[in-house]
Amino acid sequence: MKQYFITILLVLITFVGNGQTKVRLHGTAPAGAKEVYLYRNLDLHGTPDSATVVNGKWQYDNIQPHGQSVFGLIADISLAQPKEDDIIAIMVDSVPTKIDMNTGNVKGSKASEALNATIKSLFACMHKPETDNYDPKDEAFAIMRKAVMENLNSMLPLVFVPMIAPLLPFDDLQRIFYPGAPYEDCPEMKEAKERLAELARQPRTGSLYTDLVMKDDAGNEHRLSDWCGKGRYVLIDFWASWCGPCRAEIPKLRACYEKYHSKGLDIISVSFDSNKEAWLHAIRALDMPWIHLSDLAGWESIAASTYGINEIPSNILLDGKGVIVGFDLHEKLLDERLANLFNQKTGKNAYKGR
Repeated sequence: MKQYFITILLVLITFVGNGQTKVRLHGTAPAGAKEVYLYRNLDLHGTPDSATVVNGKWQYDNIQPHGQSVFGLIADISLAQPKEDDIIAIMVDSVPTKIDMNTGNVKGSKASEALNATIKSLFACMHKPETDNYDPKDEAFAIMRKAVMENLNSMLPLVFVPMIAPLLPFDDLQRIFYPGAPYEDCPEMKEAKERLAELARQPRTGSLYTDLVMKDDAGNEHRLSDWCGKGRYVLIDFWASWCGPCRAEIPKLRACYEKYHSKGLDIISVSFDSNKEAWLHAIRALDMPWIHLSDLAGWESIAASTYGINEIPSNILLDGKGVIVGFDLHEKLLDERLANLFNQKTGKNAYKGR
């Protein structure tokens, strides 16, 4: 888990900006501090800039060059044995920013305040133990996604999107890359934009699912329409027994199944396996008590071309009429979406029986 966050910090080294930025920072420093160091990353490597502390206060006014979008700040007195809470993260922008090095509080642009709070929350995740009901990586993803989606008019998405893009659904990526987004042409966003383009080739949210014919794990032929469009929500999960990330998601799928099956949720796992025995063994070993279909054609499966599946795990959520209401709902996103669907006070879209 610690390595996961160390990786995050190492990634946050330099981000491409849109041009020179006049930065105005000021604040207080811990007792005994003589300098405040400003690093162009959050792992405190490289040669920092600095501001002199006078009577416990400091000020930094400078023009930042093209290519600088984040600062990691720490007082010299804390640098010898820095703790996570000593590091303050801000965006490089033109909003005057007040930084209290004693408390770690930041008052500046919405993006700077959000970045600092997000980094501190991620460090807090680092120290939480993983349990059967809690995965720190899930919380870390939710924290980063929230920061991104609430700061789309700033450069903050450039910090986290490259790390979480593989888990973001189409709707989120479409919102992130709105026309004129300040970060859309940055090289760091290339893979996220490519994922958006791939997902755009899939059937659209709001469209009707496409029927498929495959055999189940008992060898009986079925159509998706045997379950889809029959009044219940259906999650079509694309996976394979040889796919490590797919197997890692099974406990989360099982938790959602146990919570919502009686309320109107079915799961259909469509396998991209080619080895029947491996497929059947995985179903038993992973305790997957839902519907299983496969044509045992591997990546040549008709499901891949029909639904534009280029990577797994992947999934599609259908409403009771067979209309697509979600794509690639991973980690906490699936449970959040299902909770919203099944626990609405009005019950407008809740399952009411066949």
